[in-house]
Amino acid sequence: MKNIIVIVCMCFAFAKADAAILQNYKQHTVEQGETIYTLTKKYKVTSQELLELNPDLKSGLKYGQVLLIPAENKVLTQRRIKKYKKHRVRRKETLYSLSKEYDITELDIKEANKELYSNPLRKGDRIQIPVFEDVEMTVPKIKEIVLDPTNLPDGKYLVMPSEGMYRIATKYGIKTDSLQKLNPEVDALRPGMILNVPKNVSLITLNDKDDEAPIAAALDENQMMEYLIPKKMGMYSLKKLAGISEDSLISLNPQLKEGLKEGMSVTIPNPNYGKLIDLKLETSGIASLVDSLRNFKKQRLAIMLPFSLQKINETTTDRDNLKSDRTMRIALDFYSGMKIAIDSANTLGIPVAYDIFDTQKNLQATKNILKGTDFTQYSTVIGPLMSTNVVETAKELKGMNIPVVSPLTNTDVRLYRNLFQARPGDDVLKRKLKDYLVKYAAGKNVIIVTDNANPELKNEFSSILPGATVLVPNAEKNYIYSMDYIKKLKADVENVVVLAVDNVGFITDAVTNYSAKTTTHQITMFGLENYEGMELSNTKLARLHYIFPRMFKESDDRNSFIEKYYSIYNITPNAYATRGFDVALDIIFRQASASDLYESALRNGKTVMTENKFDYSKKFFSGFYNDAIYILQYQEDLSIKELDINAITKEL
Repeated sequence: MKNIIVIVCMCFAFAKADAAILQNYKQHTVEQGETIYTLTKKYKVTSQELLELNPDLKSGLKYGQVLLIPAENKVLTQRRIKKYKKHRVRRKETLYSLSKEYDITELDIKEANKELYSNPLRKGDRIQIPVFEDVEMTVPKIKEIVLDPTNLPDGKYLVMPSEGMYRIATKYGIKTDSLQKLNPEVDALRPGMILNVPKNVSLITLNDKDDEAPIAAALDENQMMEYLIPKKMGMYSLKKLAGISEDSLISLNPQLKEGLKEGMSVTIPNPNYGKLIDLKLETSGIASLVDSLRNFKKQRLAIMLPFSLQKINETTTDRDNLKSDRTMRIALDFYSGMKIAIDSANTLGIPVAYDIFDTQKNLQATKNILKGTDFTQYSTVIGPLMSTNVVETAKELKGMNIPVVSPLTNTDVRLYRNLFQARPGDDVLKRKLKDYLVKYAAGKNVIIVTDNANPELKNEFSSILPGATVLVPNAEKNYIYSMDYIKKLKADVENVVVLAVDNVGFITDAVTNYSAKTTTHQITMFGLENYEGMELSNTKLARLHYIFPRMFKESDDRNSFIEKYYSIYNITPNAYATRGFDVALDIIFRQASASDLYESALRNGKTVMTENKFDYSKKFFSGFYNDAIYILQYQEDLSIKELDINAITKEL
């Protein structure tokens, strides 16, 4: 058997270097499931700092990779001080920013300026910056260690490509559970792993060409897929598709002894197992679940949606119902996107099955489903859509600890500990906009447009912007005159206009009056909605650089989901179909990257799918809610751009 390189060890040789310099860094070996995002959180460093120390990260994070991590700033640099440099502290400079600017630790600065141990750093302070002697380092050397699988000691086994636990256990004549007990630390197999196996056992040959049936029997269940026999398919075509012999197919599917029949469900090896399809998911700076898959146990989803099939009878068609029942249309659109997500997961080698339950938009129908179904077989429930049905489902299943994902409700429902509210609530949208607004408005002329009929909204924004000018409408007519809008503007500074109103008339008047002044004044407007229903001119909103929060962002180009959806349904997916795809795929990926949905929600952080973000936070003694939204802004070319609240924080 050919020798296979299974281990690459990094051996660092440092010339002319004092070993104490390594006290400023530490090493980290990348473990399964880790991402750059999780490392930045773990070590409290930025992705840029990691990249500077580890240039190879540009090509992605790899399992087993050895990284250099900056040590905490609570150590002294162990090199000789060559001289001191004078520095006058400027506005907004901190010990942290100075340590980064001069490539030293915060403790180095304090040690050179003893007064900083008791006094804070202030603008105008004159301090000393130590300059250390340079240390020359050589390029790391890579040493390859080659192992011959035939020379491994008894009781050890080298995992080969495409091998699963079941296949290896079968070779040794033991069960998968027994092999797992011998290797309790192994979550998922990877080629090159060394496993513990029974000693003094003769291997059973599984790849003998004279008998392919054992090969099919030994395939790991995660590599299998269910396949429906189409019209006019024969055994020859099925053998070509599955890539195994007729005997192997029959050993997997005894019913084939009676011959192939249209619509028959058979088990075959998944031809796409291990191949990643291009889902074009945005993952920059975000937990990339595709790179963290480790749990390939079969997932079974319960999909509870109000299809209201009971309405269809001899005189009423499903098309008639689709025209009159908006909830049914939403349910069907949502399910159409979910179906593509499940198919995509199976293509990636993540086995997913599902059952559909028609809640009929009815609480009693939901109760009947819950009473008559054994939900212990399901890993997660997606749905129902109606808030009362969602709460009832979560309440009934909380004792079984089965997650219930509410995909569309944003009302203030009771969050049982097993309930995941996937749609961000209005309170989250408002809070995130406020956070961004407070930072953006600093040092600018702020004008708050209010409405006498809704003083609560006025108070919310005036309390966080104490220096703002508040436009209070005329008490008798509840109206703001055009001159009152305009005279509060300033020509020598940026004007920030906040729409603390939900009245159509006030919003329309404010947009019209302020957009007319954008040629002479710099104006940026903030609001709580996109106001699509008001049919406001996008041109006017673009002139005002209008900023608003939203739970999703429409795709800018044709991604693989849109192309796949169009190829199946011959139409472009709407927001509900896309949300069905995003919600389902995010749940499937989370469960495949952790032991269950609960662990993933607490460990994996934020994800960005096709149009929707997910970042689940847990409420105390309660369930989970999605805390991830978009802050969007109209651009001059009428496009809509996502804004980054972290970027504005750095600028300020």
